[in-house]
Amino acid sequence: MKTLTEQERQALTQRWRHFDVFTVSEWHRLLALRTAIFVVEQQCPYQEVDDKDPVCWHLELLHEQRLIGTLRVVPPGVTYVECAIGRVAIAPAYRGMGLGRDLMESALNFCAARWPEGIRLSAQAYLQSFYESLGFGATGAPYLEDDIPHIEMLRRF
Repeated sequence: MKTLTEQERQALTQRWRHFDVFTVSEWHRLLALRTAIFVVEQQCPYQEVDDKDPVCWHLELLHEQRLIGTLRVVPPGVTYVECAIGRVAIAPAYRGMGLGRDLMESALNFCAARWPEGIRLSAQAYLQSFYESLGFGATGAPYLEDDIPHIEMLRRF
């Protein structure tokens, strides 16, 4: 695993915001990162922009004001009975540094403080052990979503 220097770590900022407070250029930046990863990098043509974003809370990870990571939290009752975490993305140059785990831990704390029913997610199957290390358990068999193997996972508090 790559490591960040203390100075580089201090240059990182996490910011939670609801969709309603993004400026157009900020939202464009977030969608550009997600599309670069989930559509272009993964070679998966699918409708990345959906009708869930407007009701979601979005966590941004910035390095010196540059967006390098993001995820979204979908409130309960929109995708599942429980809240959901999705669209977890880290820019390629910043992978392998534990930043995805940092984002997920922030999201777990955010969700636990608001919705104690638990958290459900649809994980890309190759990340199952990562999510298990965060307390999630598989709720069924793997399935294809947009031709990528996924598995539904749940974490209770």
